[in-house]
Amino acid sequence: MPELLEVVRRAARAGASAALEEAERGGGEEVGRGSGGDVSLRGDLAAERAVVEELKRWLPSFKLVTEEAGELSFGEGGPVVVVDPLDGSRNYKRGIPVFATAVAAALGPTLDDIAAAAVYAPLLGLEFYAERGRGAFLNGRRLAAKPSRQPVVAVNATPKASFLPHALALALSAEGFVIRMLGAASLELALVASGGVDAYLDPWFAARVVDLAASLLIAREAGAAVRVEGKLGNPPLLALGERLAVLAASSEELAAKLEEVLKGALGFGLREARASLLAP
Repeated sequence: MPELLEVVRRAARAGASAALEEAERGGGEEVGRGSGGDVSLRGDLAAERAVVEELKRWLPSFKLVTEEAGELSFGEGGPVVVVDPLDGSRNYKRGIPVFATAVAAALGPTLDDIAAAAVYAPLLGLEFYAERGRGAFLNGRRLAAKPSRQPVVAVNATPKASFLPHALALALSAEGFVIRMLGAASLELALVASGGVDAYLDPWFAARVVDLAASLLIAREAGAAVRVEGKLGNPPLLALGERLAVLAASSEELAAKLEEVLKGALGFGLREARASLLAP
C-alpha cells in the first residue's frame, strides 16, 4: 500500500480530474445542497465520488469528513480523511480556473493530527502537498514561506461575514497592503506557503475544516506563522460542524502587523473574534 501522503495526492488528483471531465457535461449545474449546507454542483459530486473511490482503493478503513456527503465511516479505525472535492465551486461554474480538490488525512480527531495533505488545482497546474515533519512542496519543489517588500494579503470575502471582509480590505489597503480575493480558500492559504501571497486572513468563524485542513498543514510545513481558532474546540475538531478563524502569514512579524490592523479595523483580533462573531 502507498504511504499516506501518496494516497491523498492520488485522491486529490482523481477528484480534480473528475471535476474537469464533468465540466464538459454540464458540471456547473446545481443539483441540491451538500451536508455542509452549500449548493452542490454536478462537478462537486463527481469529484467527491472519484476521491472516495481512490481512497477505498488504497485504505482498508477510514473515516470520511467531506463537504457533500458529510461524515461517513468505511470499516473500523484508520485515518480521518477530510475532503473538499471542489473548492472554488463558484469559479468552476463560471469557467474561472481558480478551483482545486483538497484532501487531508489525520491520525486523530483534531486539526493538529493532520499527517498528510494535498491541494491540486488542475487548470493552474499547481499541486501542493505536505507531510507532517517532512516539509511542504509545490510540483516537487520544497517550499519555504518568505516575506516580501510589498505584502499581498488574501482575504476570504465570504457573504456569511457580511460587510466585514470589505471593511478589513479597506483598512489593509490604507496600510499599503495589496489585496486579493480569489474565491478558493484552500488555494489562497496554500499560496502563503509558495509566496504567491504573503498572508491569508479568514477570521470570521465561517470556514469549515474541509476548506482549510489540507492547506493549514502545507502552510505550517513551509514555515508560515499560522494562528487558528475553532468554534467547537482548540485544537479544532475534524467535524463538519466545526468553524474556523484563521490567520496565516509568511512571518511572525507580518502576522503581528495583521492582527494589529484587524483590531484597528474591526475592534477585535483573532482570539477576540469568538466573542464578537459567535455571541448569541
